[in-house]
Amino acid sequence: MATEIRIPKIGMSATEMTLSEWMFGDGEEVAQGDVIYTIETDKTTTEIEAPSGGTLRIMGVEGETYPIGTLVGTIE
Repeated sequence: MATEIRIPKIGMSATEMTLSEWMFGDGEEVAQGDVIYTIETDKTTTEIEAPSGGTLRIMGVEGETYPIGTLVGTIE
């Protein structure tokens, strides 16, 4: 079963975040704990780690802003 990658809630007031950069390409293998993408708010940039290992499938687009909880990829 695939592990969902969603835009996380960081901070109390943020309702959306910008997916700034994927560190791996679609179809690449990632290990649990690898930094797989970065997100930005008007106040901070945060690195997001892979919750599990496997093949990364990207759905979210770099530079796009997404509401908290949006599915941006999976790890199969």
